[in-house]
Amino acid sequence: MSEPPGAAALPPASLCAALHAAVDDAFEREQVPLLAALVNAPSHTAARADVEVAACLLDEAAARVGLQLQRHPDATGEFADHRVYSTPATAPHDRCLALVGHIDTVFPRSMGFLTFSRDDGPDGPGTGELAYGPGVLDMKSGLTSMIAAIAAVRRVLGARADELKLRLVCNSDEEVGSPTSEPLYRALAPHTTAALVFEAGREKDAIVTTRKGGGLFEFTVHGRAAHAGNDHAAGINAIHALALLVPRFEGLTDYARGVTVNVGVIEGGTSKNTVPERARCVLDARFDTVADAQRVIAQLQSWADTPFRAHDWVPQKLRAVRAELGGAMTRPPMEPGPGTTALRLRYEACAAQAGLGTGEAPRQGGGSDGNLLAAFGVPTIDGLGPYGRYFHQVREFCSLASLRRRTQALAVFLAQELASE
Repeated sequence: MSEPPGAAALPPASLCAALHAAVDDAFEREQVPLLAALVNAPSHTAARADVEVAACLLDEAAARVGLQLQRHPDATGEFADHRVYSTPATAPHDRCLALVGHIDTVFPRSMGFLTFSRDDGPDGPGTGELAYGPGVLDMKSGLTSMIAAIAAVRRVLGARADELKLRLVCNSDEEVGSPTSEPLYRALAPHTTAALVFEAGREKDAIVTTRKGGGLFEFTVHGRAAHAGNDHAAGINAIHALALLVPRFEGLTDYARGVTVNVGVIEGGTSKNTVPERARCVLDARFDTVADAQRVIAQLQSWADTPFRAHDWVPQKLRAVRAELGGAMTRPPMEPGPGTTALRLRYEACAAQAGLGTGEAPRQGGGSDGNLLAAFGVPTIDGLGPYGRYFHQVREFCSLASLRRRTQALAVFLAQELASE
C-alpha cells in the first residue's frame, strides 16, 4: 500500500524498537524525576525569580543531553530569560526543526498547589500512572518529552546523533500571551523548517493544527463634563454614547464564522451629579482566520475614528464625542499552511507506531505559541504533550503512560529527521 502524500518512511523496525526501549529504560529513572523536579519548582509567570529557578533545572537537563544554551533576556525585565537550546551541529543561521514549549505556569505560590505527586499503583503508593501538580500537564511534561527523546536518540545512535540539527525553544511568558517572546519567534521563523509544540495532548491523541486567534481591546469615549444639576445641557454624556456603541461591538459576533466579540468590562463617570466625561469598555475578540481578525479590527477602528455618522439616530450633541481604540491582536489564528499536512502525516506515522491515536483535532479555542509560528509561515503541529485533564485547575493531571508513548513517538520522529538530513 502506498504512503499518503507527505508521509515519510519510518526508520527500520529494529531501530524504532531500540528507540522505544531506550525511552522505556530511562522513563522511571530519569524522565519522571525530571518532571517531578520541574513541577516542584513553582513558576508562575509573574514570579520572575521562581521561573528562572525552574528554567535553570531545564538548562541542566538540556546540557546533559549535549544541548547548547542561548539566553534571550526580556528587555522589560518583567519575565525570566527565554531559552533556545541547540544541538552542536546547529549553526546560528541553519534552518532546522524546532521543538517548542514554555516553562511558566498559571499557579502562584499563594494557591498552595505546589508539589508533584502520583496516584497509587500496583507497585505501591505513588507508583501509579497519573501525575499531579502545577504545570504537570501544561506543560512541564512536554518539556521532559523533548529532553528524554533526544537522550534516547543519543543512546541508540551514538555519534550519528551528533549530526542532528535541532533547536528547542522554551519561553517564560506564554501564559500571558508571549508578549516579550514574540520577537524571538519572529526572528527564528526564517531559520525553522517545521515546529512541534508540546502543549497538552487532546482526546484520542488528535493533533492540533488549528487554533482560534484572539485580541484584547479597550474602547474609550470622551464627552464633556458638566454639573448634572446646574448645567446639564452643557455636558456630553460619554456613558450614554458608549451604551449606544456596545450593541455594535456585540453585533460583530458571528458564530458561523467563528467570530466572537465580548464586552467584558465597562466603566465610566466620577459621581452621580456629574455628566460623565469619559467611559471605557474592554473587549475580548476571538476569530478563526486572519482575514476575520483584520475585518473586526478595521471595524472597531472605524467606529473609533467616527463614532456616529450623519445617518445614525442619536441625540445631536452625542455626535461631538471623541473615541479611541487601544489594544491589539494578542495571538493571530493558527491556520494550516503549506507543509502542515505533510508534517502531521510524518508525525502521525511515528505516533501510531508508539500506540497513540492519530487524526486532526477540531479547532481549539485557547492559543499557544503555535499560533505565532504558524502566522510566521512555519509548518506547525501542536498538542504533542501527554493526555491529561483540568489544565489551569488545581486538579490538573497528566497520564504518564501517555507521556511515555509521546516520548517514544518523538524519538522515532527525530531519528527520521536525522535520516532525511
